This record gives sequence, C-alpha cells and structure tokens, in this order.
Amino acid sequence: MFFALWPDAGVAKRLEALAGRLHGACGGRRMRRETLHLTLAFVGDVDRDRLPALEAVGDAVGGPGFELPIDAVGYWPHNRIVWAGSTACPVGAARLADDLALALVSRGFEIEKRRFVPHVTLLRKAARPPPDFAMVSHRWPCTEFVLLASDRGESGSSYRRLASWPLAEAAS
Repeated sequence: MFFALWPDAGVAKRLEALAGRLHGACGGRRMRRETLHLTLAFVGDVDRDRLPALEAVGDAVGGPGFELPIDAVGYWPHNRIVWAGSTACPVGAARLADDLALALVSRGFEIEKRRFVPHVTLLRKAARPPPDFAMVSHRWPCTEFVLLASDRGESGSSYRRLASWPLAEAAS
C-alpha cells in the first residue's frame, strides 16, 4: 500500500503522451494511463486489520493544495526507469511527504528512508536513457492525496483507491 498523488484525467493524458514520445526513443515497458501516480510514502504489504491505522495517518495529515510543475524527465540506470517530474520540489509536496512519513513511523509502520523526489514513472526496463529534447512543461494541480493498494495481475500492477483526503484550498 502507498500514499500518492493521483493525476486528474488531463494530467494523466499529458503524462501518457510524454511516455509514448519517450518510449519511441528509450524502449522499455510503458506505464498504463490508469497506473500513473506520484508516490508520497510507500508502506508495502499491510494486513487488512491495519487499514484503520493507515486511514488515521491520512486523517492526521493535511495542508494546502499546490501545483506540481512537470518540467523534467530523468533516468535511473540502476533500475532502468524513465520518469517525469519537477526540477524543484514544491514546498507543499515536500511537506506532505514528510508529514506522511512522520505519521506512519509514529504509528509503527516501517517505510523506506530515502529522499523524496517528486516523479512519475513513465517507462520501466528502458533500454537507454531519454535523449535531450524540448520538454513542454505543464502544471499538475494537486488537490487531494490518496491511499492505494497494489494488485498484481497478468497485465502488470493495478491500483485500487482505498481512501482519499482533500488538500485545503490555498489562501489567495
């Protein structure tokens, strides 16, 4: 299970188009539109009886909504992942990821300890890194975060929304 930002239909469509463009140059396996997300905190396999504790984490965390710029693509050679993300992490995204991590640990969940890098995986098992190209930047309005369960099937993973929490409207 994991907490994530889930793109609206317009953002998902733009990310899918970017994945298609990169797939032609990098190869690999494209992520399906319905699986595109940005992980805030990965929890892993959790017994169903601990679901209320995960929901309590979501209830305890909040903050203002924010816009996430999608203005960069990158490549992690160790796991051959091509991703899209932000050159600068918005304060709201970093705070939300940090608050979720603290709330999870305080409730006895073990989480991965790594620096938060806001990204969306577009390709797995890429044969080569993405070429330099003109990135068309767009903004992802983040108005909620979700708790997702991962189900593995023949066509890869699919995600089930277990709960969601709105982010407050930003003050003008």
